[in-house]
Order: sequence, then C-alpha cells, then structure tokens
Amino acid sequence: MKYLFIDASENLTHVQTGSEKDFNAKTIDTNRDFAAKITEICDNMLKEAGWEKEDLTHLVVCTGPGSLTGLRVADGFLRTLAMLLNIPLIGIDLFKWSAQTLSDKAFEGEARLVMPTLIDKAFEVKCQLSNNRHCESLKEAWQSSKSGLITEPILIEKKAIPSEIKTFGIRYNHESAERLDPTPEALHKLILEEAMTSKSGIDEILKVLPLYIIPSQAERNFKGGDK
Repeated sequence: MKYLFIDASENLTHVQTGSEKDFNAKTIDTNRDFAAKITEICDNMLKEAGWEKEDLTHLVVCTGPGSLTGLRVADGFLRTLAMLLNIPLIGIDLFKWSAQTLSDKAFEGEARLVMPTLIDKAFEVKCQLSNNRHCESLKEAWQSSKSGLITEPILIEKKAIPSEIKTFGIRYNHESAERLDPTPEALHKLILEEAMTSKSGIDEILKVLPLYIIPSQAERNFKGGDK
C-alpha cells in the first residue's frame, strides 16, 4: 500500500505519504494560495517518497469541516487523480481523526469535540471511547463500548461550549476546552484501516464529499437569516 493524503481545511495545508512500513508528514503554509500550489505539493511529496504517481494505491482527503474552498479544491483534484489512476479515494473527517488521536492518548469515556466556524457558531461531536486491551483499532473500541457511536456533527452557539463532559477543541484554544491537534500517527492508523475496505470506481469516488454543514454568509443573507 502507498497513499497520498491532503488536508486543506485551513490556511496551513497538511500532507502525508505512507505505506504499511512508515509515513512522512508535513505542514505547509500555503497562505490562501493552495489551488495554485497543490500540484507542486503532491509532486514534492511523491519525490521525497521516491514514488511515481502510478505507484500510489490509495488517495486520501480530509473532508473537513473547514475552509470550503480548500476542501473543494483538494477533493476535486484527488477525485480526478483517483479516476485517472483507477484507485480508491478515502475521506477522513477531522472529528474521526481527532477521536483516533484521543484514543491513542489512552483517553477513556465520553468526550466532546468542538471546532469553531467563521461566524458565531461551533461544530460539536460527542464520542464514547474505550481502550479495551483486546481492541486493535478505534473502530473495534467503539463497537465494544456501550454506545458504540460517534455522533453526527451539529452546530451550537460558541457561548454554549462550556460542558460537564470533557471537552477538546480541534486545533482550537478555548478557556473551556483543551486544545487537541490531530496527529499524523492517528491519521496513518485510520488510513490503514479504511484502506482494507475501500473500493475504486467512479461511484465510490463521488461519495467522498466535503463535510460542509454551515451556510456561507451569502447563503445566510439570501435566506433572510442576516441583513
């Protein structure tokens, strides 16, 4: 297995290549110029790995949430490449990636993950994590827990972030939340798991979409939400 991953959900672009043996992760300041640099970024990552694009067996994209423009550019680019190479495209969202990071840190119990938006709200997800020694993956740990679930993202008011549940801010500093930065190690583990069941083909590729659940300012105005 050989994969290439791109996370363009924020101004800093996170890229990673990996195989069953190891991985190489980098963070690049694309300074709002990601679309113009994406081809160069991918070429450089492949060059460092000693691969040609034809050597790739999987492509992986962060589905967000985050910058809609960055997410759409990365998804469109990797969709096209996956179709040309006839290989699977895997989507990894920031909530699942963050939950895996928590699990790797041996966190147990219920956790609340929050992530700010560009307006006045925040995303919220809750998960139940179990570090059962017999579980070899986060997926198995969730299945072995009582709830066995990670909730769907919802929008809350930023002022509603305080909670009795242990709360973590995804790449976010807040007085009521401990900052959590998703790690390359957790991502690598997730990708290896997802690759085992991933499929190629246009229908599967088109299922990978940006996690975009908050309207833009223009859409809010159009709907009469804000003037």
